Amino acid sequence: MLALEKIISSFLMPPGFFIIILLIITIYLFLKSDSKLIKFLAAAALIFLIFISTAFGVKVMLLPLENYAEEISLDLETELKKEYPIVVLGGGNYYKSDGSAEPSVHSKQRLTKAYQLQRIINTKIIYSGGVGIGHDNFSEADAAKEFLLGLGLEREKYESEDQARSTYENALYTKKWLNENEIEKVYLVTSAYHIYRSAGVFRAQEIDFIALHSGFIYDHQFSWLNYLPNRGALQANLAALHELVGIVWYYLRARI
Repeated sequence: MLALEKIISSFLMPPGFFIIILLIITIYLFLKSDSKLIKFLAAAALIFLIFISTAFGVKVMLLPLENYAEEISLDLETELKKEYPIVVLGGGNYYKSDGSAEPSVHSKQRLTKAYQLQRIINTKIIYSGGVGIGHDNFSEADAAKEFLLGLGLEREKYESEDQARSTYENALYTKKWLNENEIEKVYLVTSAYHIYRSAGVFRAQEIDFIALHSGFIYDHQFSWLNYLPNRGALQANLAALHELVGIVWYYLRARI
């Protein structure tokens, strides 16, 4: 009975509901339309929506990115940690109606992982993140500082880089800070799905780093439920798609 409820609910709420609507439209077009192009576009849209709303898309787009991160990342439990500064890449803010902001879910995940490492090696955390496009105050670095101080980080252990608005700029401004402070190596903390691109950019800027991913954003072991349309898969696949497009763009621009 519970399984039946899961199946029904997956198609009553988005994205499953939109898949049903698009399926009906596609069937109608195949029955009524003489245009092969219209039929092709409708079928392609339906297949794509199913793909990005289920574990099928996760397997193809997200898992390769996160598995790569797992392969190159430091293991906090077993590996020897040295006292290098910890660079955390911004993952966005949630802006409040009063003009303030707090780190997004992904940013908090990254900051929490960095704080765990900082408690072990007692070095500085450098958060790289500027003011979001469309906003004119309260940078990601400002929000990150409040979050870390709330966790218990000492103020003198925090450095902000509040100019960067992209992964490429994260690396550029981090490189500048490292040169100014004569630092040769850092820990690089970001989400698992973001490690491939950020690591590539940091290598291109000749920054010596040890990667540490902050965690996954979707299951790596699937049950049949993961192959039903679900919001979690859609969100994860959209993040992976954004990252893959970013990787291609950075290759074309010779940034990695």
